[in-house]
Amino acid sequence: MINETLIEQYINENGEFIATPRGTSMWPMLRHCRDTVYLKKFDGDLKKYDIPLYKRDDGTLVLHRCIGKNADSTYSMCGDHQCQRETVREEQIIAVTEGFYRDERYVPCTNPVYKLYSRFWCMSLRLRGYMLRVLHKIFDLQKVINYPNK
Repeated sequence: MINETLIEQYINENGEFIATPRGTSMWPMLRHCRDTVYLKKFDGDLKKYDIPLYKRDDGTLVLHRCIGKNADSTYSMCGDHQCQRETVREEQIIAVTEGFYRDERYVPCTNPVYKLYSRFWCMSLRLRGYMLRVLHKIFDLQKVINYPNK
């Protein structure tokens, strides 16, 4: 496992980084330890729908979607698999996702289908808890259908 400080240092020195995210906070877009993201050093221009890599006050690196800019120049972030907003200061942002690899296929954040997905996902924040429960039931049913004896 790479130390989080080394990731930040590498991005600052090289301007980019490819990472395999861990956890489920960005599911269904990013799958735990399966997909990879291409990150570019933050240049001070974060927009709604971007997916920045930022450092929480406790030092943890997080990859969540920007769902808006606040009046005090902070940003609201939320993982695609979460319902709670988090406030992030600009100085906490290290890099921004340029695209991601889903299996062998690269999806740039400029892809029109991806843009539609990200807008829908941000608009649905109020209903997300219900939507995620439905998605979980579908995936659980799919497992039963594909593996009935397990």
